[in-house]
Amino acid sequence: MGSPLIVLTDAPEADELATIRRQLDRYNVEACGIDDQRPVAIILKDPTTQEVMGGLTGRTSRSVLFIDVFILPESLRGTGLGSQLLQMAEEEGRRRGCHTALLHTNTFQAPAFYKMHGWREFGTFPCDPPGCDRIFFTKDLTAS
Repeated sequence: MGSPLIVLTDAPEADELATIRRQLDRYNVEACGIDDQRPVAIILKDPTTQEVMGGLTGRTSRSVLFIDVFILPESLRGTGLGSQLLQMAEEEGRRRGCHTALLHTNTFQAPAFYKMHGWREFGTFPCDPPGCDRIFFTKDLTAS
C-alpha cells in the first residue's frame, strides 16, 4: 500500500464526516470505556409550514453537554424563547448525567445572554472582524 491520498476540501460528504467521527468515537471508547455520546437538538418550526426557523444543536458525552449552534430568528429574540430553549438543553444534559456544559460565542453574538443564565466565561481569543473576540463559557449543571 502506498501513501494515503490527502484531500483538503470545503465540501466533505456526510458519510466522510461520519466515518471520521466514528473512528474518533471508537478510539475514545477504547481509551476510557465510556460510550455515551448522543446528539441533542431543540428545533423551532413554523407552525404552518413546518419549516425550521432556528433552534439549538449539540451533544452530550462523558458528563459534558456541548452546545454547538444556537440561533433564533430576530423576530423571536427578547421573547423568553431563547431562555426556554437554553434551559431545556441544560435540563436534558442533567437528565443524561452531565455535570458541566460548554459553548462558545462571539462578542457580537450573545455573551450577555449566557452570563444572565449563569454561564461563566473561562477564555477568549481575538478573531475577525478586528476588535471581536471568541468567548468560551462553561456552566456547572450540578449547582441549583
